[in-house]
Amino acid sequence: MYNFFVHVRHPNYRLVTRADAPFPDHTSAGEWRLTRSRHADDVNAEVREAIDRDGYSLFRIGLSLPEIPKS
Repeated sequence: MYNFFVHVRHPNYRLVTRADAPFPDHTSAGEWRLTRSRHADDVNAEVREAIDRDGYSLFRIGLSLPEIPKS
């Protein structure tokens, strides 16, 4: 299972972790609100790979096209 969180003060930021893993360093569970839990087959492969590599996946909702680096 994977847990999906939204940041309490900055709701455009989302965090995904394995449900059975400790919360990532450099943040605390109190800064995040659980929004849903999903089975692995319902989680994007890139998100699962980031979690396997880094212990979490962090992303931001609402980016604009000009924010994408050109190089």
